[in-house]
Amino acid sequence: MLDIETIQQFRRIIRKKLEDVKEDICYSIDTIEKLQYAKGKLSAYEALLRDLNDLLKKENDLDDFNKT
Repeated sequence: MLDIETIQQFRRIIRKKLEDVKEDICYSIDTIEKLQYAKGKLSAYEALLRDLNDLLKKENDLDDFNKT
C-alpha cells in the first residue's frame, strides 16, 4: 500500500489537472466533441480524487483504530 504522503501528492496532481480541465472548458473549447471529451476527463479526475480521499479516510480510520 502507498504511504499517506504519496497519496497526498497524487491528490495535488489530480487537483491541478482538474483546474486545467476547468480552465480549458471555460476558455479554449470550440466544439461539442471537445466539450464532451473535457467533461469526461473532468468526471474521471473527480472520481479518482473521491477514491483517493476515501482511501486516505480509511487509512486514518485504521490508524485511529490501531492506536486504541
